[in-house]
Amino acid sequence: MHNEVPGVVITQEILRRMRMASDKSKEEAREEGIRIARESLTEVQDLINGVQVSAPFGNVKYALQVFDVLEQFKIKKDAASIV
Repeated sequence: MHNEVPGVVITQEILRRMRMASDKSKEEAREEGIRIARESLTEVQDLINGVQVSAPFGNVKYALQVFDVLEQFKIKKDAASIV
């Protein structure tokens, strides 16, 4: 996103974390990206009314993992699994 979306600024720390994870494996890079997204969402959740998360290559399960940090999402997810 740093070089792909005009106006988006990714900190050097985030770039470093992703670079280190990518050097290990594709799976580690994916997991680090999810961790970073969760941290970011947790940090801003009281300041926002919504969020958009992209599913890489249409793989929704990875996008949904980002929302696991939100209590509201856990409640809705648990309720949906009861039905």
